[in-house]
Amino acid sequence: MAKIHWYGPTLVLLLATLIVMIVGPSLSQQLTHVHKVEEIRLIQQNLEQSSTLEQLSQAFRGVAKVVEPSVVSIVVFQRATQQQKQGRSFNSPRSPGIDPRKMSPEELFERWFNPHGRSPFRGQPQQTQPNNKPPEKKYDQFNPLRPYGSGSGWVFDNQGHIITNNHVITLRDGKTIADEIKIKFDDGRERIAKVVGVDPKTDVAVIKVDGPVVAAHIATEPVAQGDMVFAFGSPFGIEFSMSQGIVSATNRRNLDIIRGDGFEDFIQTDAAINPGNSGGPLTNIRGQVIGMNTAIASRTGAFNGIGFAIPIHMVQRIAHQLIETGQVARGFLGIGIQDLDPKLARTYGLTGKGVLVTKPMPDSPADKAGLQANDIIIQIDGKNVKSASSLRNYVASNPPGSTLKIKVFRAGESHDFNVTLARRPDNLANVNFNSQKQTPDAPPLNSEGIEILKKLGIEQASTFTETEAQRFKVDFIPGVLVGVVRPGSEAQRKGLRSGTLLTHIMSAENSAKDLKVDDLQQLSEELLKHDLTSGVRLRMSLPGRNGWQDLIVLLELPEETK
Repeated sequence: MAKIHWYGPTLVLLLATLIVMIVGPSLSQQLTHVHKVEEIRLIQQNLEQSSTLEQLSQAFRGVAKVVEPSVVSIVVFQRATQQQKQGRSFNSPRSPGIDPRKMSPEELFERWFNPHGRSPFRGQPQQTQPNNKPPEKKYDQFNPLRPYGSGSGWVFDNQGHIITNNHVITLRDGKTIADEIKIKFDDGRERIAKVVGVDPKTDVAVIKVDGPVVAAHIATEPVAQGDMVFAFGSPFGIEFSMSQGIVSATNRRNLDIIRGDGFEDFIQTDAAINPGNSGGPLTNIRGQVIGMNTAIASRTGAFNGIGFAIPIHMVQRIAHQLIETGQVARGFLGIGIQDLDPKLARTYGLTGKGVLVTKPMPDSPADKAGLQANDIIIQIDGKNVKSASSLRNYVASNPPGSTLKIKVFRAGESHDFNVTLARRPDNLANVNFNSQKQTPDAPPLNSEGIEILKKLGIEQASTFTETEAQRFKVDFIPGVLVGVVRPGSEAQRKGLRSGTLLTHIMSAENSAKDLKVDDLQQLSEELLKHDLTSGVRLRMSLPGRNGWQDLIVLLELPEETK
């Protein structure tokens, strides 16, 4: 009898599998979508019920309402002159005169998006008078005012004094005040401001307007890394903007933002600061001004995450002097100083920190008080001294005539001095020295001392003479003049270059003392007395914009070259 096979269960299983394969993915997607929608609904509900976020948002709005009435937008105007036309265009951003195809991306950006910014467009055709005669200067006063630059500021007090950056209201030289400064408040009022005083050395300026003003609130508590901050101003001419960030760091110095003999002590922030923000306030979460937006570190010319603001304590100190006297008087010690690294400090027998005195100026307050070269300043007014820049800023922050208590480390002992400050000169003496001029080759000396000089990287050197001093138009100082420094050598790494004058060498008998260097032969003989793998300390003078600049370095050779 034939067997009957029943395939019913198998068919049912296959059919169920087929249905799952068809319907399953769609159902799974629908279930996932429902779950996602429900998750979003719950999160949104939590956000709506979050009192913390609502309080934070309300706090931000409160900061804006408190600060904005004291913030101003600044546009400066200048009459074109024949001299200015040679270095800057007053063309409108869409006027003819420049072929955009020949401009860099940075120039295009400034031209179209920041027409009142400080972008010097060069190579523009100049209109000339018949027979190429320039117009007489006395007629420049009839030229119309044209927008020259823009920036920001903030109301300092109820008398109408406004704080901004010096570079906002001056021309490209940083000294010449613009012909007209127009101030605009957040309520639309406009005023013409007059200049009270400027201080290029800190990039602070004070201007003044008439009429009712709302003064900013100024912070009294010190700012610290991590504090939340807000930057106000008119970036790219977009008036009364606000950005938020934190304090990335404080006491940023030696950034070369303020060129020349300037003073730097910046707050670093990641709050967005762009061209046009200069002069605007940087505030804390209470709407109190903690600094003034001044500069950015950027590869593009726009904000790249690093901005700098002058701290309010420095702004206040400068502003009060400008308002009272129209100028700034700073204290002056009259010494050359440099930072002290641990290796150099050990040659003096010091294990702590301090600032090294390279040379006191003759008849200066420091010289009269008894400070000497190779002194290490370890305290000033009871506070530890950590860097040359902080010492320089502290001295300058004290008025002339005040007395500072200075503790120095000298020959293994501490000494206390009371120094009465003089007034810092507005312009320190500037002595030109052409360090590129060739110096006479050193006579061939087959001595071990000369070989040591070459190992250190000084390929050529000669005894400095009064004749050479007259030729270079500098004061004569006995020493050895460096002619050629080998690239990549220890000497080059420590800052020696052609034109450097070596004036002193560390004593082999007493490392805390220096011996004067009179000629090349003496220098080479003294070098033989030192273990160069431990290093030898040399004092040198470098030609600079303020005359000879003293610097003390430690030169050393690796073990294998001994």
